[in-house]
Amino acid sequence: MKKGISYFGVRNPHWVEKDLAIIKESGIDYIVHTYSENDMEYYEGTMHKIVKLSKDFGLEVYLDPWGVARIFGGEAFSKFLLLNDEARLVTREGKKGYGACMNNPATIEFIKKWVDSASSLEPDFIFWDEPHFSPLTNREGCFCSICKEKFKEKFGCSMEEATAEDLKSFRGFTKLEFLRIITAYAKEKGLRNVLCLLPDDEDIDWDHYASIPSIDVFGTDPYWVLHPQNFEEWMEEKIKMVSLLSNKYSKESEIWIQNFRVKKGEEHLIEKVALKAKEYRIDRISAWSYKGTAYMSYISCDDPEMVWMTLLKVYASL
Repeated sequence: MKKGISYFGVRNPHWVEKDLAIIKESGIDYIVHTYSENDMEYYEGTMHKIVKLSKDFGLEVYLDPWGVARIFGGEAFSKFLLLNDEARLVTREGKKGYGACMNNPATIEFIKKWVDSASSLEPDFIFWDEPHFSPLTNREGCFCSICKEKFKEKFGCSMEEATAEDLKSFRGFTKLEFLRIITAYAKEKGLRNVLCLLPDDEDIDWDHYASIPSIDVFGTDPYWVLHPQNFEEWMEEKIKMVSLLSNKYSKESEIWIQNFRVKKGEEHLIEKVALKAKEYRIDRISAWSYKGTAYMSYISCDDPEMVWMTLLKVYASL
């Protein structure tokens, strides 16, 4: 089982190098660097140095499209949405939503541009982190003209007349087709692809996502903050699903452990997730984020140092 950690918020290679030394000494095998639109525009050269430093320490490197186009997970703003209003999601009421439409050609071209930039940094993997429709404005999906036309072609009726089940299915197949396109493009660039689905993403059967030929690692992030009731039962169900589908399609499997917004007294759940991942023979286990996310007040833990030490103890036991 390979062990990973996500890392963000520092763009000074001098200080990144000090953190990388701690990460390597902790027995961690790979690092997930966030690569936002801001990074792409202003820190591309710096991030190339950081990726090289990570590799020099013997770490595998993921790059994460953090908040890019507000399609992927991450606390980052999107310049693309500001400059491409026509590519934004549209609500049922015809208002502009928060995020880019995955069916819009301008969105796809922009993500390919991001892949071009990411590829130039020479990482090992692209980490496609929680692709989703905005839960703030577009829980039902996107109702732009492009989506309406595609929906009618597939289901034979207008989106306004559609059942909730058909809308759900369309959301799933929209994400599926989008992921097929962008992961195939990354593959052409010589990159491997990691897909992390939100654990409550039930728009279509996960079998469709796991079967994408250009996906190399398939996983999810069953954070207890997402499902506090009956967490252990729910968490095992998600890990089991990842294990079964990864084996079925000969992918590596990956499970993420919550290391943000951990309340005092919840630290023991870190071990529970890790041991369940080990039980189901998961190939990769990682945590979001370094040092209990102490440096980001919005999602920091109550006791970041305790969370970090607990994670390292669990990693050592694996």
